Amino acid sequence: MSKKRLRTIEAAFVALGPSGVAIRDRLKHLTPEDEKVLRLVGEHLGRPASRA
Repeated sequence: MSKKRLRTIEAAFVALGPSGVAIRDRLKHLTPEDEKVLRLVGEHLGRPASRA
């Protein structure tokens, strides 16, 4: 019985996410309240990313 060679494990990588610019193009006719909520959510979600 012959032994099979194990495949090598490549280095880990992280795929880049989509750019926020594409999302900004699709948001039209927002109320001031909508803009405020989106800015707060963006700020909240950006905190963990800035700590990494």
